[in-house]
Amino acid sequence: MVRGLRGAACVAAIVCGSVTDVSADIVCPDSSYCAINFANPTRDRITISPNGGGDTFAGTGITVRVFLKNCTGAPLVGVPAQEVVIFNSALCICPGGNIADAATDANGMTTFSGTIRGGGCVESLTIFADGVAICTRNDLKTNSPDHVPSSPCFVDAGDLAGLAAVLGSVPGYTICKDYNESGPPTVDASDLAFFASLLGAACQ
Repeated sequence: MVRGLRGAACVAAIVCGSVTDVSADIVCPDSSYCAINFANPTRDRITISPNGGGDTFAGTGITVRVFLKNCTGAPLVGVPAQEVVIFNSALCICPGGNIADAATDANGMTTFSGTIRGGGCVESLTIFADGVAICTRNDLKTNSPDHVPSSPCFVDAGDLAGLAAVLGSVPGYTICKDYNESGPPTVDASDLAFFASLLGAACQ
């Protein structure tokens, strides 16, 4: 009987130990964080397209680093890239079009240096890791020739009509259609040319 109790205790200890180890490796939002830097603070928006033909964070001068830690503050190493995503529910995002550059390194860090394959114009982006919200940044924004919710994740004639309605119109100016972010007063021919280069773009 004593031997049986000892055996049961050993099994319980092993199980409990396993649970402790697993829980220690859960992404902790209180310890994890994002570090965002801008080469030019006025350039905080990237233009995105479903085919990936838009701006990149790196090309716009935006450095996005994410540090994942457990609740003891230890870095989480090897969290897969596809588990770390950048998101806003108002965007249309193509499958796999919003994941980090790579798995987390020895410091629990990964980056976003590419683009978002999708469409939509939003004023903030949230970074999630393993389904946990790590940070929401109001200084990370998008615009797109794909004017979601019209024909989401496809740049088509409906999007062209939306652009035409404000082209050259001072009262109709919107940053959502000012793809080179030249600012007011107008959406101009350079924005139309950029749109034309992406007409027909879709998820790939």
